[in-house]
Amino acid sequence: MIKRLLFGIVLLFLIVGGLSYLYLSSAVKAGIEYAGGAALKTTVLVESVTLSPLNGKGSIRGLTLANPEGFSEGAALALGAIDLELLVGSVFEDVIEIDLLRIAQPQIRYETTLRTDNLRTLLANLPKGSGAQPASSGDATSKRLLIKRIEILGPQLTVVTAIGSAPITLPDIVLSDIGGGSGGASAAQAAEAVIRELLAAIGAANLPSLDQLREGVEDRARQEVDQLEQRMRDRVNETVEDALGISVDGVGDRLRNLRN
Repeated sequence: MIKRLLFGIVLLFLIVGGLSYLYLSSAVKAGIEYAGGAALKTTVLVESVTLSPLNGKGSIRGLTLANPEGFSEGAALALGAIDLELLVGSVFEDVIEIDLLRIAQPQIRYETTLRTDNLRTLLANLPKGSGAQPASSGDATSKRLLIKRIEILGPQLTVVTAIGSAPITLPDIVLSDIGGGSGGASAAQAAEAVIRELLAAIGAANLPSLDQLREGVEDRARQEVDQLEQRMRDRVNETVEDALGISVDGVGDRLRNLRN
């Protein structure tokens, strides 16, 4: 009887733990997509979230932030792997307390035009004065964030202009105490802090010159021409082999033998 009771308690604990795990993970995933998309006026997608209901440690995988309107299709930011540490109980409160967000080698596509760029456009999309409203429960966009530390490690930047593109690795970026002392930051304020820091890092980086971008375009064009010529030679060789049963090189060898 006691064994059955213990087994039942353990089974109940596992079921409750599993349901809590699934609920927490899905709640965080939905909150990121909804609040992020509403703040930035673009599509935010998350592939998966894992979050322990016991210690608040987890990860976010496949988070992508689409380019704003007026730029190319695809992601402006692709944050492949994010380690997460938060206070579990705060997920259900008005202010979510996050101890650490560690982002490893995010892919940043920095597209520039004559007037602006995609990151500044995302920044302009953020609602103004979003920090003035008090938080209210039940709405993901009203949740506020207290983020003690964000680490962006080895950000991979691709600079894209009308004449070409070039990759560059930015230095690590660390932000601290977002939302501290003000009752938490809105999702828009947190996004603004991160984007502004990225823009500052890009501005301080040794970006490729127009000549370097142009050379990169020319190099890629030469490579594509070489590949096309090779494919044409392969196709000619295949045609000759099918017709004569001998390769182009073999025909050349026979002609040289006849001439000799």
